[in-house]
Amino acid sequence: MSKPSMRLLPLSIALGLSLAALPALAQRGRTPPPPPAPTACTDFHAFTNRAWLQANPASAAQPERSRLGLLASEAQQRQQALFDAAQRAPATPEEALLGAFWAAGLDEAGLDRRGPEALREALAPLSQFRRPRDLPQVAAAFHRKGLFPLAEFVRLEDSQGSGRPLAAVPAPLGLVDPAFYLSTEAEARRLLGQYRSYVEALLRASGLPEAEIGPASEAVLQIETQLAQALAGEGPDARSSDSLRAQDRRYVALGFAALMKALNASTDTLVVVSPAYFATLSRLAGERDPQRLRWYLRYRVLHRLAPDLHAPFRNAHAAFFASALRGLPAAPAREEHMATLLRRNLGGLNDAAYIGRYAPAPLRERATRVAEGVRAAAIEMVAKAGSPEEARKLEAIRFDIAGSATPGFDGEGLAFSRDDHVGNLLRLSRWQEARVLANRPTPVDPLPARLPAVQWLPAQGLLAVSAAALAPPLLAGNDASPGPRDFGAFGALVGHELAKRLEPGSRGAGLGPLYNGFMATPALRVDGNRTLPMNRADLAGLEFAWAAFQKAQPQADAEAKKAFFSAWAELWAKSQTPEALAAEVQGSPYAPAAFRVNGPLAQFPPFAEAFGCRPGQPMRAANPIGVWR
Repeated sequence: MSKPSMRLLPLSIALGLSLAALPALAQRGRTPPPPPAPTACTDFHAFTNRAWLQANPASAAQPERSRLGLLASEAQQRQQALFDAAQRAPATPEEALLGAFWAAGLDEAGLDRRGPEALREALAPLSQFRRPRDLPQVAAAFHRKGLFPLAEFVRLEDSQGSGRPLAAVPAPLGLVDPAFYLSTEAEARRLLGQYRSYVEALLRASGLPEAEIGPASEAVLQIETQLAQALAGEGPDARSSDSLRAQDRRYVALGFAALMKALNASTDTLVVVSPAYFATLSRLAGERDPQRLRWYLRYRVLHRLAPDLHAPFRNAHAAFFASALRGLPAAPAREEHMATLLRRNLGGLNDAAYIGRYAPAPLRERATRVAEGVRAAAIEMVAKAGSPEEARKLEAIRFDIAGSATPGFDGEGLAFSRDDHVGNLLRLSRWQEARVLANRPTPVDPLPARLPAVQWLPAQGLLAVSAAALAPPLLAGNDASPGPRDFGAFGALVGHELAKRLEPGSRGAGLGPLYNGFMATPALRVDGNRTLPMNRADLAGLEFAWAAFQKAQPQADAEAKKAFFSAWAELWAKSQTPEALAAEVQGSPYAPAAFRVNGPLAQFPPFAEAFGCRPGQPMRAANPIGVWR
């Protein structure tokens, strides 16, 4: 193994060392020579990215800039362009749905105009609640509107393989964490007082008579505190599984059987998650005078819709949840609120629209050819290295490239209006619950389409690639067939993730002491031990991708081979302030960007051959370290 070379300093540090000598030379009356320009064989990261680094310097205002960070920004711009196009001229049914939902949610004037009527319609079921025994039909009426003030229904993943049982789960409290209600600390009590003011503001804005505001808010806080006590007294996995008839008898005041019938849900069994919550709720529902529970149901509806109703409700919600609870100077912009709604409720719709516009079938096919080629090369290389069990691990990996392993978005029965945001939210809730009751899963891509990512997901046995990752610098150009840069950038990243699935043993262990010798700054070394797993994955990924490239293009010329390595280097174009670099070196599991290029490539003989690096030059190790080759 060659000794680590101190000449592998990033260009910015090398320049800093050269500039330190300027004052002494000036005193002697001599013009200092300019620092030597980097070459492919002295500092490939700086050589390849010199123009980018000069054009994108770090600063106090922006202490870190990177090519991959730019890719993320470009993906955000594409997402915004998708929203704009979906509103103006949708090109697909998915874009039409997305555009209508987005347009209605951004129309604050429309929210103010339609809010009062939407609220009256949402609260209408309360008029049926005169006696305790009315609660099941009132709950059913709320569910038919898309409002679930007391309980929600979900499907559980059953580890025993008996399907996806239907479960009733508690509706979230206004302050989601029960500890807010139960803590005796002064800060928590102060916050609870502010929450009471929020409850009062919503009740007042809804038109409740002023004489009822005090007792109604008191009832809301009392009921939520009792429910919080029930939730806090149980473990997170507390549940009761029984027949629907038995659960109906157990929680008689809640009327589960009547609710299921009203919702046209066919089920013989029901899992109740957090039995103590539902026992408390059933006891409250059995009170002779239903007034307290009527107030509570009113508040639950108001709280659910507050961020999307007319201004008094939006303002009250922002004053508490943005300012008091989170300490923000202002409420999130309307666009941010809508993006959150999409992310939580319609991720599959947004993914389908994004993929349809920005990841067409030829691009996905090209990426798949690269990924499958790298996997095939990795399997062959690992097997030849005497590790057939590790090779079988690679064979078992599934790829999900821009949703290829995920069923497409099924929006059957879902419709939105461009001028009825609250109606859209309620239609969405009804649609979601109907799918749950009918046991129709709503699949979502493992990685959001809008966020660039290439990631091994061990829990799913899946190597996932988002649609946003199918863009420069990972995949460039519009060629039908993969080119050398596709293998050098995207292919090597796929190889890096495949390598994480393997147990390398002592292979590549020499990278630890090698990287320990690299100086990120004149006073700070890279931690070769902490970064060893990722450094080893970088080198293994390049080994796999290079083998796949050679098999795909056995007649590749010198320029194509250079393009392969340049594509890898361009991925890691990154400028940082000294403080940002120091923070990264001290905490990241990855080596700094310059060493993710120079470190593995100096150990990879095909690189030195491609660029004609001579023995003794920094980018050509005397005794190269390999992982699987």
